[in-house]
Amino acid sequence: MSDLSKLVGKGKNVTLGEITIHIKPLTVNSIPILMSMSSENPKEQAEAMNEIIRTTLKEAVPDATDEEIKNIGVEYMMPLMEAIMSINKLDNIDSDKARLIEKMKGQNERTPKPGA
Repeated sequence: MSDLSKLVGKGKNVTLGEITIHIKPLTVNSIPILMSMSSENPKEQAEAMNEIIRTTLKEAVPDATDEEIKNIGVEYMMPLMEAIMSINKLDNIDSDKARLIEKMKGQNERTPKPGA
């Protein structure tokens, strides 16, 4: 194995209801899904969230069927998404994005306008 194997994120155990599963971090293959979560379209966001949950659960419980995953109670969705975001260090993404936008706005306001 190359040194890149050292860049594989660490998972963690998460208890949902009566079961504990080992959730593994998302990988580079998940970038398109993650980008869809930033969409302005709520339907696209929901589809991306669904795909992230499905991908994560399939990785954690390989013998889980799509039907089982579809039937997981809504009460477990938020704790599961919070765990996924935390494991992938995405839990502050909105505040980081907001700070970046504000910084860019500030720089734009200080930039001289052509012909000014």
